[in-house]
Amino acid sequence: MTQENRKDSAVSETVGYILMFSIVILSMSFIYTMGYPVLQKNIAASVFENAEQSFIVLQSHMKRVAFDQAPVKVMKIKLHSSTISIGNGSSILISYNNNSFSYDTGKIEFSKDEKLLAYENGGVWKQNSPSEVLMVSQPPIYTGRVNNVNTTTIAVVRIKGHHSTSGSGIASISMKHNDSSLITPDAPVNVIVQINSIYASQWTKYLEENGFDIISSNSSTVSARRDNTMLFIGNHVVDVSIT
Repeated sequence: MTQENRKDSAVSETVGYILMFSIVILSMSFIYTMGYPVLQKNIAASVFENAEQSFIVLQSHMKRVAFDQAPVKVMKIKLHSSTISIGNGSSILISYNNNSFSYDTGKIEFSKDEKLLAYENGGVWKQNSPSEVLMVSQPPIYTGRVNNVNTTTIAVVRIKGHHSTSGSGIASISMKHNDSSLITPDAPVNVIVQINSIYASQWTKYLEENGFDIISSNSSTVSARRDNTMLFIGNHVVDVSIT
C-alpha cells in the first residue's frame, strides 16, 4: 500500500469515528430530551397512586380509632418530594327541628405538584386539577330503611392537630382516640346537612346517590335535605400528629 493510500485510510477511519460518535451523542440527547419528561411524569403518577393506596389504609386505621376506639394507630407513608399536612377549612353543619350542630372536621392532605389527596370526614378524596375532583373511598354517611322506617346515619370524624412535613423521606402519622358521642332524636325528623369543602362537588354526588335532596351546591359548599328519617349523629374526635 502506498503512503498516500495509508493516509486516505487513516482519514476515513477518523471521519467514520467522528460520525459514529456524533450519531451516538445525538441519539442520547434525543432520548434524554424526549424520554426524560415522560419518565418523570410516570414516576409522579406512580407516587400519587401509591399515596392513594396509603390513604385507603389510613382510612381503615381511622375507622378503628374513631369508631372502635382503638387507643392508637401509627402508619408510615413515603413522601417522594411531596407534602403531607393537617389542614382546616372543612366543616359540616347538621340541623333538624330547632337543633343545629356545627363541626370543624379538618383533613389530612397529601400534595404533590398540583395534585391533592385528602382524608376528610371519613372519606378519601382527590383533586387532579381545580376542575377535576374525585371520590376515592366513601365517607361514613349512610341511609336505608329499618322496619319500614327511613334511617340516616352521619358519622362525623374530626381531625385535631396542626402538623406537616415535606421532602423525600418517610412521614409517620399517629392517630389517637380523643372522644366519641352519639346524638339521636326520639322520632323521625327532617334533617339538613351542609358541608363546606373543596371536594364539595363529589360530596354533592355522594349525598344525592344516598337519598338526599340537594338544596344548593357549588365548588365549595353543598346543602342537602332528607325528610322523615330517624337520625343518628356520631361525633368522633381523633388527635393526629405527623412527623
